[in-house]
Amino acid sequence: TPRRRSRRGAMCSRGVWQMRKLLIKYCDYGGSSAGVRDWIQTQLIPFGKANPHLEIIASRSPGRHPHVQARYLADGDKSLSLKNLSYKQVSMRIQFLRDARPVRLSKWDKPFRTTPSVQGEWKLGQQLGNEHRVIRVGAN
Repeated sequence: TPRRRSRRGAMCSRGVWQMRKLLIKYCDYGGSSAGVRDWIQTQLIPFGKANPHLEIIASRSPGRHPHVQARYLADGDKSLSLKNLSYKQVSMRIQFLRDARPVRLSKWDKPFRTTPSVQGEWKLGQQLGNEHRVIRVGAN
């Protein structure tokens, strides 16, 4: 039988929830905040009860487009716009932030190639000359 991943395991690392704080900013009268206002009126309390480890702050920003900002334990912040989203889309974005963990990209310590190519440096627009041969092994 296929193994099921637990819901809790997908949202935390080594049993520790990574998201600590959720900040939702919206406008009371702006049309782009309608979906956020609907989500706050209907789903904020159930979402908070389902996620007691989160500190959830909903604040008004008059005349501004809505956005949500998540603060994580070790990886910093992540922000997403909620502009002109429906009630369900806002719910999906907030669930995405809760389930995600923004891992920072790390640079490679050294370049991919440390030695020059045996065939020489390639230049844009370079074409093979007539002097090259194709060698086929095992063809008689």
